[in-house]
Amino acid sequence: MTTTRKLLGALAVMASLSACATAPATTAPVPETGPAPAAPAPAPTPVPPATRAPVPYVNPSLPPVPHVTGPIEIKVVYPPANQLIQSKDSNFIFGSVGNGDAALTINGVPSPVWPNGSFMAWLPNPPADNPAYEIVASAGEDTKSLTHPVKIAAPVVPPAVPAVPDTITPVSPPRFATLVGPAAYASDTERVVTGYALTGGIQRWFLLPNTVVKVVGTKGTDAYVRLDTTRTIRIEGQEIRIDSAAAAPPQTVASEFTVSGTGEWTDVVIPISARPAYLVEEGASGFTLTLYATRGPATRQTNIAGPEGSYLTSISAFPSGAQMQYIFNLAGPIYGYQPLWEDGKFTLRVRKPPTIDAADPLRGLTIAIDPGHPPIGATGPTGLWEPEATLAVGLKVRDLLAARGVNVLMTRTTPDPVDLNLRGTLARRGNANAFVSIHLNAVPDGVNPFRAQGTATYHYHLHSASLARAVQAAEVVQLALPDNGVNRANFAVVRGTWMPAVLVEGAFIIMPDQEAALRTPEYQERYAQGIVAGLEAYFRSLASPEK
Repeated sequence: MTTTRKLLGALAVMASLSACATAPATTAPVPETGPAPAAPAPAPTPVPPATRAPVPYVNPSLPPVPHVTGPIEIKVVYPPANQLIQSKDSNFIFGSVGNGDAALTINGVPSPVWPNGSFMAWLPNPPADNPAYEIVASAGEDTKSLTHPVKIAAPVVPPAVPAVPDTITPVSPPRFATLVGPAAYASDTERVVTGYALTGGIQRWFLLPNTVVKVVGTKGTDAYVRLDTTRTIRIEGQEIRIDSAAAAPPQTVASEFTVSGTGEWTDVVIPISARPAYLVEEGASGFTLTLYATRGPATRQTNIAGPEGSYLTSISAFPSGAQMQYIFNLAGPIYGYQPLWEDGKFTLRVRKPPTIDAADPLRGLTIAIDPGHPPIGATGPTGLWEPEATLAVGLKVRDLLAARGVNVLMTRTTPDPVDLNLRGTLARRGNANAFVSIHLNAVPDGVNPFRAQGTATYHYHLHSASLARAVQAAEVVQLALPDNGVNRANFAVVRGTWMPAVLVEGAFIIMPDQEAALRTPEYQERYAQGIVAGLEAYFRSLASPEK
């Protein structure tokens, strides 16, 4: 200790003398000699995984996953590098290592590799202070490693001061606004403005552009619109134009309706003083049309029969508070309908089901087939992109249907993107008898993909449920995956009302065995056959002597 103190004192004296010294000479100082700096330490050699993790259950009904050998090459498809992981504690990671015989660890956890070299793992999230996946793959003497960085969401900390409630700001007095709607397809009947229920859920209103509405509140850019004393809905800000100087419009008045028809449809035409906010609610064999904030004619119209041979058996109209309601009774289940506006007339066109030969139920029909995506879409562990697989399936559906005498309307036959909203419009313009959109599934962050397996079929309008059930039943047999059922969802492509419309999520493209199956013409054909079998079953159910 004494020696140390003497040494520190000497150093202090030397430092003080140096501080008082004159400026150094301009000549360069001679560097002191000493040992050369040490070379940087070599990167640690990755330790090969000790054992291979077993592949989960092998579905014997799927085409076998091909065996691939080759040099180890680690590729992570999801999550991308530096992606923010949106899960609380666990998430999935998938990609490929280039060799089906490889052993793989991710953050030290043995993870399964399928015969084609693809992998899928469900793991705890990396720690926040080292947000990366350390991946090591080995086959024989070939060992590779990869550090794959990600971002971990910070834990949610409750605020010390309670947050201000997310409330609606009242607009008083109310202002009047015009619904604008999307800019595309200005002359098409699919150009609608979507209204949302304040309670959330799947309920939607599809309103006509240029309808004048009353704004009673705002929240952010959204407007809260009172349709009448019984109903307020939310409209997104980009679809409404508020005019602070606009005066209250006159009362909307509907005159007596008229009924006219052709062999394929029947028109109920309601002369009316302004575009009404409306809602169509479907039932088992009919529906109710509500016109909000509308006064009807002095004379009631009840049980007015449809034209001879019409699918519409009768219609009645009556006031209900601030609304006018129209009750449509049909000869059978709803097949299709279309709201229209032209020259001061609101028309609800009711479609009659086609005449079907039970022995050959698809012949002569027009079926719209929509290979889902692009521009977006999920990607599998070895890079199979959803739009590529759905197009391959869609083209096989086209060929199977054409062989059955169907006029097939394809929304796309090339890799080029097609606007999402245009797909249903193409089907209606082509007067299709049914619409089927082909998709492949994935899961969001925080969902275990090993548990979220199966085939599912979706619809929005209730009159599409029968087609959805028929397609789902056939696909479960063909694709040999768990039955995830028929579900109602607000997907843009199935909102059309003129025909039954469904969306099929056939398989999970992110799962290695299913992605491998989807690369094979055999499994693509099975997916296509399920769609065709479902269409046949649905239209066969419509066969009867009279419709």
